[in-house]
Amino acid sequence: QAEDGIRDVERSRGLGDVYKRQILDDYTIKIYLKKPYVWFKNRFGMALFVPEHIWKYVPQLFKDPEKFNPMNPDHVAKVLELIKKNEPPEIASKVEAFVEKYHHLRVGNGPFILARWKEGELLEMVKNPLYFKKGFPRVDKLIYKVYAKPDAQYLAVKKGEAHIMVWTVPYAVIKEAEKNPDIVLPKAPDVYIGYIGINMKDPILKNPLVRKAIAYLIDREKIVKVLMLGYGEPIYTYIHPGYKKWVNMNVPEYDHLNIEKAKELLDKAGFKDIDGDGWRETPDGKDFTLTILTPSYDPVRVRIGDFMVEWFKKAGIKLVNRPVDFDTLIDLVYNEHKFQLYIIENDANFAPWYYSSYYVKDQYKPGGNNPWGFVNDTFEKLLREAENTVDENKRAELYYKMQEILADQLPLIPLYVRYWMQVYRAELSGVVLMTGGALNYWTLINANFKGEKPVIPITKLKKPATTTPATTPTTPKPTPGPTATVTKTVEKTVTLTTTVERIATVATTVERTVVRTETNWGVAVGIGIVLLIVGIAIGYAIKRR
Repeated sequence: QAEDGIRDVERSRGLGDVYKRQILDDYTIKIYLKKPYVWFKNRFGMALFVPEHIWKYVPQLFKDPEKFNPMNPDHVAKVLELIKKNEPPEIASKVEAFVEKYHHLRVGNGPFILARWKEGELLEMVKNPLYFKKGFPRVDKLIYKVYAKPDAQYLAVKKGEAHIMVWTVPYAVIKEAEKNPDIVLPKAPDVYIGYIGINMKDPILKNPLVRKAIAYLIDREKIVKVLMLGYGEPIYTYIHPGYKKWVNMNVPEYDHLNIEKAKELLDKAGFKDIDGDGWRETPDGKDFTLTILTPSYDPVRVRIGDFMVEWFKKAGIKLVNRPVDFDTLIDLVYNEHKFQLYIIENDANFAPWYYSSYYVKDQYKPGGNNPWGFVNDTFEKLLREAENTVDENKRAELYYKMQEILADQLPLIPLYVRYWMQVYRAELSGVVLMTGGALNYWTLINANFKGEKPVIPITKLKKPATTTPATTPTTPKPTPGPTATVTKTVEKTVTLTTTVERIATVATTVERTVVRTETNWGVAVGIGIVLLIVGIAIGYAIKRR
């Protein structure tokens, strides 16, 4: 039963059909697939690992093993009960002691260890003494403090209560921040794309003509220019434009706030102003009203909703902007599917290797990654063919066709990418600026107060000597690369700010990508995604925002 559960999760994670796993040594595992799956290495890094003596009980307790959350007290208690009942005392006692101390079953091998977590207040991590890179991290303790709003985060950094922001600086204080000698304001393109999600199962929005009319009622240029003060760019693609090889730049843009085209499509769909009051009715004569959910914690997206109310009004559509908190938005959209339109920021839907985990029928379920209800057999046939096509040029052509289907069916409408500007204290050294901002894995292990420049340590992995498990396995020591350095631990704490919506346990996606700059997007975005993956190992909760 446990083995079946593991394979179910492997398939649902987009890891292909794994039929055999072989442990070669303490550092090497060999995985066999029944057929080629070209994105295996990309997706494998997204897998969350749980020790065997914990994981083997999960499928016994959860019909869908993906629902197991090692941070959920109820889930932990259920698994712990089976461990105490079935495992040897020496193992059960250690697991129980771990739970009593940390109140979770999340494990990793990153540079920090979760020491204390007060939900809604702070997350405290201490240096991992067993971290394989000597001299890293450069601080003993890392604290994430929770602030309700981005402006509160900025004030905390400004006052010296924290050293770096998690969120981007509010646009209203950018000029002030630029003049402050005590803080640094970097500018980097984000790795998230803002988009409008559409419920394709809704009685009104199931009509593709209505969805296209909505797409024509969006003014991306105004969103970026007015609401983001130019610190962003409009976007139209269904794969992050940083992945240039895979991006179809010729998909319809439905742009420029084409009111007349929207009216034409609505008339054709049968949504007309029958009683002459200025508002359209449905084909059966009922009131035609739509509601969009906007995240209350982000004033920019709330204002986008306000703009849309005015744009929709010009076409005779009554739109209600309903700001909600993060948890409510996630529940209504991803868990309950009780929505019509919503705005979110996310990166996962815009990378080709994620398509099998989002735009497929088996993800249209409570807690799944396809809340839009996008079900298209032709799309899925192309997707499966692409995932088994080794030739990259032929595979890219297949993804071009899939993007054309998405642009035609419109389960979502790409809007913009922001510049991600995370201010930090000037006395903080070792910051690595890259796609996605200043706060990343490399910054976390390099942060110091001694003026030391950041180092990107590289490990050269040793090739296993044998292909079968040794009778007496040995533990090879990792070989440091030429750029690795040894530094003394700094007896100081790095404190970061974060917002209350930072943690979500629905699926494994992120919320929040391309700007036309001189940046090498293919490399920069690829690194950005890899670092987000690495963040899992240090207790970073992957999030939708």
